[in-house]
Amino acid sequence: MNRRIRNIEQLDRTIRELKAKQKSLETSIDHNFQSLKGNYFNMTLNSIFGGKRSTTNFWADIVGRFMESEKLQQGVSNLVNKVADKIGDALKGEK
Repeated sequence: MNRRIRNIEQLDRTIRELKAKQKSLETSIDHNFQSLKGNYFNMTLNSIFGGKRSTTNFWADIVGRFMESEKLQQGVSNLVNKVADKIGDALKGEK
């Protein structure tokens, strides 16, 4: 679009071309936004938990992914130990 405009007809033609390009870009943006709105949840899950898995059970898939994490396993282990200690302390206090 860096051509020189030498008369009013060229200016009008350039304006029409730019308006057509604007309309095309607006339509493209609207289409992309609608696509994003429709797929946002699935895209978010895929980015967090990876691509599609063979499991059909959603929650089993999530638990499986979480249990692959060593930090999470250590955290669950620490939680279970603390709860067991509190229960033990409570039972000792009753006697």
